[in-house]
Amino acid sequence: MNQGAQFEHRFWLQILGDHSRFIWSTLSPKEDRAIQIAHQFIQSFDSLLELARKSLTDEELMSLNQQALSLTIQLRSFKLDLLKQMLTRNVSIGLTPTFINHMVNELEEYLRIVNELAAGRPVPHFDAIHHDLLWLSDASGHAASIASDLDMVEKRLMEKSQMFEVHFQQFYIKSIEMAGYMRTQLSDFPAFRKFHKDIDIEMKLFVAFLQEIEDLELSVEVLDRISPLIPDHMMREECYYLTKLAGLGMVPNPNCDPTKPRVES
Repeated sequence: MNQGAQFEHRFWLQILGDHSRFIWSTLSPKEDRAIQIAHQFIQSFDSLLELARKSLTDEELMSLNQQALSLTIQLRSFKLDLLKQMLTRNVSIGLTPTFINHMVNELEEYLRIVNELAAGRPVPHFDAIHHDLLWLSDASGHAASIASDLDMVEKRLMEKSQMFEVHFQQFYIKSIEMAGYMRTQLSDFPAFRKFHKDIDIEMKLFVAFLQEIEDLELSVEVLDRISPLIPDHMMREECYYLTKLAGLGMVPNPNCDPTKPRVES
């Protein structure tokens, strides 16, 4: 139980620390209060992540569960407040509403997990379609974000990213239909297996593309406004998705670590 819980914490606390960094780094300098709050979230999530990476007793893990739950609820309120202000043009930030919205979607997945852990229960089990509905939409957003933040002269990279965006949108639409098929009480069938084979192939191609972007960022060989943390963050999320599918026997082991330390830039 401890091992599964710490895996989730090590992944999610770093992801939410990334989110806090994205918000902090894109807020206008005039947004003094929001900048201060975002920085506090960075420090708090980093502190909990450092704790989660240690070997913990049952008592220490329960304390971490409670702290993570409280902090994540606070971050959810902050994100939703920012989103509300964005929709009414009352905040200046370099992120789009859908980018923030997807960050809320991800946070709420962690909330579903940490709520159970804080109640003394094990990591909840979700079926493949649950992961598909969350992560395929997210991957489409990732590809769209990369394309929009590349300089207009980087046509080859833009076209590749736009292609991935379309493919993941198609997969997401298919996942909605797959969820409907399961009203028949079938939770597994040949077309569902084939669907995940296709997802596995496309996701691995996308991860290779993200690695290319990260490498170009670190060597300053691409023209854009993308921080190396962006593709690094995305790769960890795609790895988590494939790891979850692999645990359900839907795809091969992706041989990656979604909890690996972030790229610092």
